[in-house]
Amino acid sequence: MIKNEKGVTLVALTIVVIIILIITGMLLYSTMDSIHIKNLTSMQNDISNLKDKVSAYYTKYGEIPAQTEYPDITNLENAGIIGANDIGRFLVLELKKIDGLTLNYGKDYEKYKVNDYENLADLTDIYIINETSHNIFYVKGIKVTENNESKMFHTDYTQGDQETVILKELENNIE
Repeated sequence: MIKNEKGVTLVALTIVVIIILIITGMLLYSTMDSIHIKNLTSMQNDISNLKDKVSAYYTKYGEIPAQTEYPDITNLENAGIIGANDIGRFLVLELKKIDGLTLNYGKDYEKYKVNDYENLADLTDIYIINETSHNIFYVKGIKVTENNESKMFHTDYTQGDQETVILKELENNIE
């Protein structure tokens, strides 16, 4: 008597494994994008919190909580995010002067605070502020890759201060 054994063929099993690998690859790619977006959102939240705290500090004391000039803003210039109003010096934010602040980034401030560095430009995981515009920048930046194109973000805007510049020009024309 001949038995008819039924089971999974090697071809069917191979096809199932290939489909599972394709789905896994798509999920990993999608997850990487969401991690980049989460990192960018964290930096933007940091900057938003810093703006609120710096504004309150400025209102109370009449000055920004920063004194030491950050020596190298080349990466910000190369990214094209320094606006027309970002003139003057870029200063390291003195986070110890700001109360009730929790940040996701800016860990190099701890080294800055205790002078644990040889060159200030080596501290890139740090927030700096423009003394004139009060715009805040994250020196290290956050890299986001979308559609095989990578972009670096250093602040919560991408086109400099164009809106502010336009408003300022309109104000001058009204007078």
